[in-house]
Amino acid sequence: MSEITISDVSDCTKKLEAGIPKEEVSNAIEKAFLNLSGRANIKGFRKGKVPRKVLERYYGEELRTEVYTNLISDSYTNILSEKGMRPVGEPNITDINMNNDSEELTYKATLEVIPPIDLKDYKGIEVSIHSHPVTDELIDENIKRLLYQSATYEDVNRNAESGDYVVFDIEAFRDGESVPGTKGENQSLILGETQNEKLLDESVLGMKAGEEKEVDFQPPGSNSEDAEQQKFIFKINLKSVKKANLPSLDDDFVNSLGSEMKTVDDLKKQIEKDLNMSEEQQNRQQGITKLIEKLIEMHPFEVPPSLVKSEIEGRIREVERRYKTENPDVQIGENQREEIRSKLKPEAERKVQELILINRIREKEGISVGPEEIDLHIQETAQRYGMEVEKLKKRMAMTGSIESLFSNLNFNKTINWLYDEAKIEIQIHNVQDHSHSDENEENDQIKEG
Repeated sequence: MSEITISDVSDCTKKLEAGIPKEEVSNAIEKAFLNLSGRANIKGFRKGKVPRKVLERYYGEELRTEVYTNLISDSYTNILSEKGMRPVGEPNITDINMNNDSEELTYKATLEVIPPIDLKDYKGIEVSIHSHPVTDELIDENIKRLLYQSATYEDVNRNAESGDYVVFDIEAFRDGESVPGTKGENQSLILGETQNEKLLDESVLGMKAGEEKEVDFQPPGSNSEDAEQQKFIFKINLKSVKKANLPSLDDDFVNSLGSEMKTVDDLKKQIEKDLNMSEEQQNRQQGITKLIEKLIEMHPFEVPPSLVKSEIEGRIREVERRYKTENPDVQIGENQREEIRSKLKPEAERKVQELILINRIREKEGISVGPEEIDLHIQETAQRYGMEVEKLKKRMAMTGSIESLFSNLNFNKTINWLYDEAKIEIQIHNVQDHSHSDENEENDQIKEG
């Protein structure tokens, strides 16, 4: 075999030049003709008795093309494996040359690879988390939400006030045209709740049923120079204002919820437990997000363009699906599609970088989910959707989603391992629990791990 040449176009794109010995090519062609002669059906000849010259005339060019393709595929696969290079997708093969006088079949290939990564010390990374403890005020707010869910409502002919239940239509416009994905009909809101979008809450307060209002909105972080071009106008049509008549917070109300709770004190304890569990989950997710950010900062590397493109297109399909769910008639033009691609690119590059990096750490640590973990996940999924486990397995096998599931579970298992290895610092903010006011201070720090 001639000398193998690999040159860099970029960290992720390589050019490969190589050759396959003539003897190896000839043997492969002979074997292919031998296989063909046993199954070729040509009028006037018995199967297995077709002369070589006839086979050449009918199938020669097609057969040689197939042999060359298979040999080249095996060749570059072996070369990349020996060099420790990880190809992405299929290469672009050019300049295939095999003359009668040639000593070998030569070819060139341009291909994308995942670049090598020099893994740093990824164990014991320090991560700081901002946590908000469960306060009496937060518990009371959740109880109030339960009371509102059991309230009776009556229409009122007055300006909307905090605590009112309102129904409205809303849609965003830019330059007089509707912005896809922003139209919402019969949206509901209890005014004054802390989780409400502040601008929306303030805009609806004071309106009467049947009124319309236009509200200017500029996306956070937009350039002041281009403020007019980036600004939206939200049109709000308030359809109804209802006053809430709340039930009394007593043991009868708690019993009406149909749970094991019997008293108001039971309800408060359960809500506190649920809120603490939710805060722990949010803390962990916040910590994982920051951990991944630090890992990427420690390991800068170029990502293959084709993987980024694939990630972007997958996200665009999801955007289209969401738009069409909200408005089946929506059409996304090519200019808008390009705008979406441009906005999605940085996030897509980061996601591809994250997947590659975590997978490389997984390989180094030998982390892998077992068959029992995959089966358990499938069982839980089947139970969630009310399906039979075997039917779900067959459907996943047909769609190829078991391989995707395997990758996702491996990714999550590696992330959880990295998080458990990290040094987590939880910073407590805005402590307002009056029963422990002497013991707690704002910005107390609790060390874990």
